[in-house]
Amino acid sequence: MASIRIKDDGSAPISTGGREAPFKQGEFYVMEVPDDIARYWNKMDPTRREAMARQSRKENRDVRDILDSFVHKPAKVK
Repeated sequence: MASIRIKDDGSAPISTGGREAPFKQGEFYVMEVPDDIARYWNKMDPTRREAMARQSRKENRDVRDILDSFVHKPAKVK
């Protein structure tokens, strides 16, 4: 397990699905995620990270669920 950090914009990130709630560390919220998702998050540019956090709040979904769908895409079916 690794952790990702989401910049605090005044609203707490959404935590669903029985996952551990993020904790506050300075100006960031820290969430525990699997290593492959953390690698994907760390390779993204900061503007894309902020867009993911906004998308999470807009869709009322946990950002970890959104990231999981990007990292573990299903195989294409014809």
